[in-house]
Amino acid sequence: MNSIIAAKLEPPRWMGDQIRRDGLLQRLDGAMNHRLTLIHAPAGYGKTSLLAQWRARMEQGGQKVTWLTLERDDCDLKQMVRYLLAAIAPVGGQTGARKQGTASDMPPRAALSAIVNWLAQDGKPSIVILDDLHRATNRDVCEYLQSLIRLAPPHAHFVVASRDYPWLGQTMLAAENQLLELGAQDLRFSLDEAKVLLGRNGHTPEGHDLEAILSRTEGWAMALQLASLMMGSDRRAVEQFRGSRADLARYLSEQVLMALPDEWRDIVLRTALVERLTGDVVDLLCQRRDGWIVLEQLEQQGIFLTAIDADRRAYRYHQLFAEYLRDRFERMAPDTCADLHGQLARWFADKDDTVEAVDHAIKSGQYELLGDIVDRAGGWRMIPLGAQGLLERAILAMPRAVIEARPTIALAEVYLLMKKGDLGTARKAFDKVVAAAAPALANAEVMTEIRVVGDTLSDYANEPVTFDDLLEREALLRKLPADDHLVIANISETLGAKFFEGGWLERALQPILSAGEHYHAIGALYSEVFTRFLEARIKRAQGRQREAAIILENAAADIAGNFGNRSDLAANCAAFRAELLYEEDRVTEAQDLLGWSLDHMERSDAWVDVYAAAYVTMAHILSGHGRYDEARDVMERARRVAARRGLDQLSMLIDICEFDLNLVHGGSLDEIVVTAECIGLDRLADWMCEQSPRYRPVAIAAMLARIRLRLLTSQFDAAAVDIETMRRWARERGAGRLLVDVDLLSAYCLHRTGCFEESRDAFSEAVGIAMFQDLRRPFVDLRTFVQPCLDDLIKREPQMDRTRAQFVKMIIRSVANSRNTVTMQGIFSEAEAEVLNYLSQGHSNKEIARLIGMSPDTVKYRLKAVFKKLGVSKRRDAVRMSAERGFLNGVAGLPATTDRMREADLLD
Repeated sequence: MNSIIAAKLEPPRWMGDQIRRDGLLQRLDGAMNHRLTLIHAPAGYGKTSLLAQWRARMEQGGQKVTWLTLERDDCDLKQMVRYLLAAIAPVGGQTGARKQGTASDMPPRAALSAIVNWLAQDGKPSIVILDDLHRATNRDVCEYLQSLIRLAPPHAHFVVASRDYPWLGQTMLAAENQLLELGAQDLRFSLDEAKVLLGRNGHTPEGHDLEAILSRTEGWAMALQLASLMMGSDRRAVEQFRGSRADLARYLSEQVLMALPDEWRDIVLRTALVERLTGDVVDLLCQRRDGWIVLEQLEQQGIFLTAIDADRRAYRYHQLFAEYLRDRFERMAPDTCADLHGQLARWFADKDDTVEAVDHAIKSGQYELLGDIVDRAGGWRMIPLGAQGLLERAILAMPRAVIEARPTIALAEVYLLMKKGDLGTARKAFDKVVAAAAPALANAEVMTEIRVVGDTLSDYANEPVTFDDLLEREALLRKLPADDHLVIANISETLGAKFFEGGWLERALQPILSAGEHYHAIGALYSEVFTRFLEARIKRAQGRQREAAIILENAAADIAGNFGNRSDLAANCAAFRAELLYEEDRVTEAQDLLGWSLDHMERSDAWVDVYAAAYVTMAHILSGHGRYDEARDVMERARRVAARRGLDQLSMLIDICEFDLNLVHGGSLDEIVVTAECIGLDRLADWMCEQSPRYRPVAIAAMLARIRLRLLTSQFDAAAVDIETMRRWARERGAGRLLVDVDLLSAYCLHRTGCFEESRDAFSEAVGIAMFQDLRRPFVDLRTFVQPCLDDLIKREPQMDRTRAQFVKMIIRSVANSRNTVTMQGIFSEAEAEVLNYLSQGHSNKEIARLIGMSPDTVKYRLKAVFKKLGVSKRRDAVRMSAERGFLNGVAGLPATTDRMREADLLD
């Protein structure tokens, strides 16, 4: 299934000399002025011959041209993508050689990026010819090619030949004058061309005879070709050209077929059942031992048989001729035909050619045989191995009884439903499989297959799992064959991901590393990269920020080299890297990565962890710059994605993120308390006390948010209880990154309650964890709580060791920069911000009115609006809260200022 047929990357080797069609070649030269050239006409109109001539013409002119002949199996999108890569992207810079299996594990979206990047490399014109697209046409293929045509650089030109009319975005391209079309009318042979073609056998028709043939064939190249062959032996054939093109093809095919001896006629009928003929296939179908000799003799007799590679190791009939032969054989001897398809199915299955085996099994109507072949190929395992389209076609052909009698196929049906997003139906189908397998519980192999697919279904649906569930998965791994790399990797990866999500960090790491090793063993780099993402996430949670960054940097390099630096994988990696850069206070770099990756992820596939990292980080960046409306827009985008994909966890995390940003960066405290009730903050925070909450990441985020709320509303005892719960949990799980936040909040709580020595210890512990990992942003985002502890640290410990002192200086600088960056305009109107600024300097209402040219009543109205937004009722509280939240660039002599506030309150 992973082999590349090199013959598809070159034009086919047709018999004899081609009729040169100079007029059409000149028209085709116009392809260099258009993004897409579409040649669409029925079979036998000379599309391939024309393109082969034009390809040679372009290459002689120094143009870069790639060719791909599509076949039925290429309707499987992954299969087609592999051939596109082989045709367009040379291996190791060798344009003449392609490496087999190079892109076997590259998903279509990643391959799209790779192809586009390759086409854009040198900026020179590039031509991509796709021949016989009708053989591979389906919705997925057309949408994929449409994306490729749209995203390719301007100097790339696509030339597509097809019997039908594919939809590749022609409407838009035509509107932009980027479409060139040639149809059947354009491809018809002219009188002069027909004369040359018909005269190649030495009997050139003249005058009315030539005109009659051309008129009755409507310039159809295949009909003219057949007429030429007929006229070589029978001059009266001219009189037989009557009726429609289908009648003509049938008549000429019958004339050629019936002219053969009985033995050869039988050989031709039997061998027409196979699209790619070899001597071994001839021996099988005809019960002979001289198959290769037979093929050579058939080719010499001109029975529309063509060698499809230079070494003549495979042949095929012209498709129109073969279709007629198959139809005739099926009508003449249906039982024999079905039996031969069955023999072919078994033969190909024995050679592990599952694609051909399935195709012939379907045609044979032997559905038990079809079931056996699919079962032998692994059933549901065919999907992660890249054969989803083939599996789907096989299952559609099978009766229910055949599917239900084979657990691997029944599970494949479940898997296909999952891939389509129909999780409800998938769950019902899975439960039915489990019920059917209940009497055979002793069959450990079957139960393992059921368990693997069931776990995958749970992961797709983002269903919560308990610690006991994970222990069962862990035990299952020990029972699997050591060489079953795919299943072991799959189970290990999902096990590690669920351990990580549940907060069991040490237990998560080992199965993730094991999964990466098993993916590496089967050469599945794409899947292996995901295990690196998870490894980096675990390291970050442990507080090993720098190790996580190195893992992701290496992953990014591998992704760029193998899948493209704008692929789905690259976008996911960028999101995780941006989160790390943000926590190092490298905000601009983080924003640059998210600037493209966030949009990319919304158009492709991702999962809850990467979505949360991307959206939450971007919201924090924007709000940190005072761009609150844009931050809210980002969070609304996240909610839409969560609703569309059924990700409840993401929706909850975004609610908490928005609540937290309102809490830290502004908003009335009264309104914030109401919001906390609306999102069920207490209920979500209380999940931290459960061993296996529904979503541990939600519980952690909710608990931290509740601690901040309680600290800002002076509920210090309740906040201390929550802090101790979080500290105990973080230490038990080795969650070093979480301990930084917990220690900072604890230090503030202790400071406000007069426990200054304990406060300094907690703050010192946070600094000790953070400074070796360059974690600065937690101090910035929690600056309301950090500032008093930071001031106390500087006052109490003026003589710190050099490393600590340097890190503290960086924190002070980052906090100061953040205060200068956060503008009041994000919360207040321009007029309100100006009033608040003068208010912070201790001016009365009348003084403010005189300074900014307002009436005292207007100033009083503006102040009421400011008080409402801050949730306060007094001037000194407004200044204090504004300073704490970073709305003011520091207020010198705050105690003296607040004394003036008291006087102003009395005066006004």
